[in-house]
Amino acid sequence: MKAPLRVMNMEVRHPAGSQSRGSEAQAVADAHRDMIVLENVSKLYGQAVALHETDLVVREGEFLSLLGPSGSGKSTILNIIAGAVAPTNGRILLNGQDVSMVPPRERGLGMVFQNYALLPHLNVFDNVAFALRIRRIGKEEIGKRVRNALERVGLVGYEERKPRELSGGQQQRVGIARCIVYSPSVILMDEPLGALDKKLREQLQAEIKRLHKDLGTTLVYVTHDQEEALDLSDRVCLMNGGHIAQVGTPQELYFEPVNAFVADFVGESNLIEGRLTARDTLTTTDGLTLAVRSTEGHATGAPVKVLVRPEKIRVIEGAEQQVVPSQHNFCTGVIAQTSFVGSMTRIAVRCQGGLLLRIKIASSRVSDCLTAGTPVSVGWAASDSIVLKN
Repeated sequence: MKAPLRVMNMEVRHPAGSQSRGSEAQAVADAHRDMIVLENVSKLYGQAVALHETDLVVREGEFLSLLGPSGSGKSTILNIIAGAVAPTNGRILLNGQDVSMVPPRERGLGMVFQNYALLPHLNVFDNVAFALRIRRIGKEEIGKRVRNALERVGLVGYEERKPRELSGGQQQRVGIARCIVYSPSVILMDEPLGALDKKLREQLQAEIKRLHKDLGTTLVYVTHDQEEALDLSDRVCLMNGGHIAQVGTPQELYFEPVNAFVADFVGESNLIEGRLTARDTLTTTDGLTLAVRSTEGHATGAPVKVLVRPEKIRVIEGAEQQVVPSQHNFCTGVIAQTSFVGSMTRIAVRCQGGLLLRIKIASSRVSDCLTAGTPVSVGWAASDSIVLKN
């Protein structure tokens, strides 16, 4: 079980007062300026490479998720931005300023880690106010900031409770409140919901999403949960082996993956291997001929992988087989396995020739008839057969 969320508050130091802009075009440009920039940043531990040379830009007000399996480099990037880890090479810019040698406390970041380390002898109000008090902020201002932070995370009325009197989700909210009480321009979160059950996790995901929209702050969020990343993010940076595999919107990573790793990691997938036998035609290793989307950049005869998402494949009833469009793929087979998961039913179909296709359909009483051993026909559009670029 993962450790609970820890929040590290860092003093916010805003850049020197900006001068008034002379043109509307400049104002528009400023509204979309780069908040975090990594230039040729890498990290080595002896001979082990935790992060290869990496360039990454996070825009002001953006929600960027760092997604990937364990050891992919996502937490290394977060810790380098925070200043908890020094890069071996490269530099880090925050709001246009080089902070590569700036101590963590002076970077003006709010941080939410897995171990929130609430002070057990202090109540909720005092836990949130603690860091403000040691910086000698006035009592009235502290009260105003704490009340505002607790209101944003839905903990008004819990001010007098001790941490032991709170649920796990409520303690997470206290941790987030301790972070946003500073109104930081950048918030970093390292798998803050990893220790929660699915229902509570989904609830807090919605609250974090709302909080980001309300605050308008730049947020960098580390997770290994693909659904969480797709739901929360404006863009996702998918990591693999210390490299960036792809950066893009959730829709881009899901519908336009650049390679097999991205296609397989983000969402469920059918990856079909074969060779291009014509401009828009693939012959699989199982001998099936399939119509595919544009193959630009691939020579005829080249070995490729084609992605077909399970929800794009449908079971075709008998009468429908007579009206399958020419640019539609069609094959027959036998159901190998079914799995009912509530709103969706997953079906594995073994096609003639041996190709195994995974299919997702909306659950219904009709899907109860789709049992193992049942002969079926399946089909999908050529436009849903994505030839992977690499």
